[in-house]
Amino acid sequence: MGLPIITLEEDPMRNIYWSHLKMMRACPQQYLWHKGHPDHDLGAGKGNPKPLPDEKRESEHHQLMGTVLSKVVEDIYNHELWKDPKTLLDKALEIVRREFVFAEQHHYVEWTLMSREAAMETCLTGARNFLEIMRDNKMIGPFAKSEMKMTPSMNQYFNVCGVADLVYRDKEGRVYILDGKNAMTPMKYEDLDQLRWYALCFRLQYGKTPDKLGFFFFRYPKSIPPDSWKDGEWTGFVEVKIDEDDIKRLGKEAIETNRAIHFGKFEPNPQPKHCRMCKFENICEERQAQKRHNAAKRGLGRSNTEDPTEVGGGVIDFDMGKKG
Repeated sequence: MGLPIITLEEDPMRNIYWSHLKMMRACPQQYLWHKGHPDHDLGAGKGNPKPLPDEKRESEHHQLMGTVLSKVVEDIYNHELWKDPKTLLDKALEIVRREFVFAEQHHYVEWTLMSREAAMETCLTGARNFLEIMRDNKMIGPFAKSEMKMTPSMNQYFNVCGVADLVYRDKEGRVYILDGKNAMTPMKYEDLDQLRWYALCFRLQYGKTPDKLGFFFFRYPKSIPPDSWKDGEWTGFVEVKIDEDDIKRLGKEAIETNRAIHFGKFEPNPQPKHCRMCKFENICEERQAQKRHNAAKRGLGRSNTEDPTEVGGGVIDFDMGKKG
């Protein structure tokens, strides 16, 4: 059975982003509750995400800092501030101070968890570090754009979409897609497929696979390598490999994900590594039942040397990457 042909105006789910695919991989119910769906009323009207009581809201100080640093990169490139090196640092720090105040109005923050002064200093330091990373890795070329939105059609039913932190072309014509992270533990939690997804979007929109993908880390320029890094010289930039199989694999998964969303396949899939990051964990009946079940098993003598909540885990099998 094929999908109905629906126009963009009729179907807000027509655009599939990396965050959609990532959540559907982890737990379709988590996707539904976080994103909402036109056919579901989760307590706030059809199409809206599931509401949370105010007391269950989590502080967004990490998101705030990420927003501020993203704006630094955006303005440096989109306003070509890099063309005046003498004023670049002052302008970057000015962006931080201005955007920090603006971001505070749009993020729920509990300053008891992290002081405002410490968060501001993290952003100021991150801006300085980024200029060092940009210089050391020569992240400038004839074309450079930050927050570059790509919305190519995968087929007649939906678009694959991405917003890349930085896309630039160097003097040799090589195209780079980069994503900035404010992480304290570089490459511990980053999903390499995020950048490969952007490469899929770029390929469909421009007919060319980017030459290089990579993450850069605001906390760790070349002069401040992370203690955990053991894989060669640290430059503040970590390349992510991509090949034609990655493009095909993610394209197939995008189609399957879009199909699952349209046909309402939102089965819960509780797993500790995903549930711990979900703001709905405490009100998810399936997750709480899993925890009670595993607690009972521990009481019957199950080994305490492993994480008992891992029992019953797994991911959705989209049959990705299999040949034949």
